[in-house]
Amino acid sequence: MVNALTEKYVAECVDGPLRTAVRDATYPPAFAAAFQPALLPRPLLVDEGEIRRWADDLSVIFDLLVSLPRRLFDGDLERYCVAAGIDAQLAALMTRDVTGDPPRFLRSDAFYDGATFRLLELNSGSELGGLEIAAVNRSLLGVEAFQDFAARHELSYVDTADMVAGVLRDVAACVTSSERPLVALVEATGGLAAHGRHFASIQEAMVSCGLDFRLGEVQQLGITRGKLTLEGAPVDVVMRYFAAGEILQCPAGPSVLEPILEAHRNGKTVLYTTLESSLFASKGSLALLSDPRFRSSFDAGERRLIDRVVPWTRLLVGDDQLVEHCLANRDRLIVKPSVGWGAAGAVAGPAAGDDEWRALVTSRLDQGYVAQEIVTPVPEPVCDPDTGMIEDWYANWGVFVTRAGYSGAIVRALKPADGRVIALSRHGTRLTSAFSFAGDPGPGDPGPGDPASPGTQPAQ
Repeated sequence: MVNALTEKYVAECVDGPLRTAVRDATYPPAFAAAFQPALLPRPLLVDEGEIRRWADDLSVIFDLLVSLPRRLFDGDLERYCVAAGIDAQLAALMTRDVTGDPPRFLRSDAFYDGATFRLLELNSGSELGGLEIAAVNRSLLGVEAFQDFAARHELSYVDTADMVAGVLRDVAACVTSSERPLVALVEATGGLAAHGRHFASIQEAMVSCGLDFRLGEVQQLGITRGKLTLEGAPVDVVMRYFAAGEILQCPAGPSVLEPILEAHRNGKTVLYTTLESSLFASKGSLALLSDPRFRSSFDAGERRLIDRVVPWTRLLVGDDQLVEHCLANRDRLIVKPSVGWGAAGAVAGPAAGDDEWRALVTSRLDQGYVAQEIVTPVPEPVCDPDTGMIEDWYANWGVFVTRAGYSGAIVRALKPADGRVIALSRHGTRLTSAFSFAGDPGPGDPGPGDPASPGTQPAQ
């Protein structure tokens, strides 16, 4: 978001050493190997009060999503999954061992439109990328030019890895008294090989936070005296990094989960988080919040929040009026799978011709897809470190929320000429972190450094 401090930062980049601060910084080895070539030339700067208010909004939206089966479908999860466009096989996995109280482990996909954040997707569950992004904050503070700017403007940041390590340490307390619990990040079969550098970077960050943090795949797990093991070592917490769809593709199928679920039921190893969290990360669930048919199920305050935060979103079904609306508003809509990640399958209407759009919309009916209003973010000015030219970038704000509230942010950015879909897998996407500055804290919202703002690190 463009604020006065951002403008000042960019101005100082044009003719000064701040311009190359990201390039000049020294990063942790595994983080550098995974991400350094893809870093945006500057971090983003955000009002502390505004980002924390957004995290509070996300918490309320999540509570609303979790309440949807009860509010709209008399607690019937099967009806909820159908309405949210979740495939029956995926739904069967997600609804195993349901507790009805999934933990608050969230990351937004959001654009700032100049007035407020708008929620494109709310990711829920422990399989969230970007936990180690505060390596950018710490590394930049080792660069003299940036450290000077940060000190002058009292910048601060929240270390997501540190916040998550605290959560994992807390959930491990019911199965171990160790201050250094063994946490296993567990992927689906083949997942570690496919993204090895990224997982090594997560491991590097979590070990630095004091955890015995190991990497494994579901087929490598065993069980001894009721406790899960990884290569013979007893596991206190499984940090799930697999999705339901990936388990369906495993050679052994869903049965590969049995040791994990048994140990979790036994109270010997904690599965954090269960697949239940994925029930509420569906884009189809946002469509239920947005759908006027269900508006009376929310009170006035909830409706105001939904209207402010959630773009117009509908599950694509064979409704003539909905189809005609989508066809008539191609330039304002994007079509996405209800369940998925990495922007796979997303097509923006402005990138398609009329005939292509008609074919796309009609072929996606009743196939688990949503149509969503396109949100155009305010461009972020970035100074090119080589030329000194100012270029505009679109920013996707991945704001983390845990039980402690705001837990840091990873930002993915793309030049407007390269499209509207910003994902790690997309060519041209760059990453950065966020620093906060003291602004208007808003009513009841703690300011930087306040004890009620956990995890805030002063930039010193």
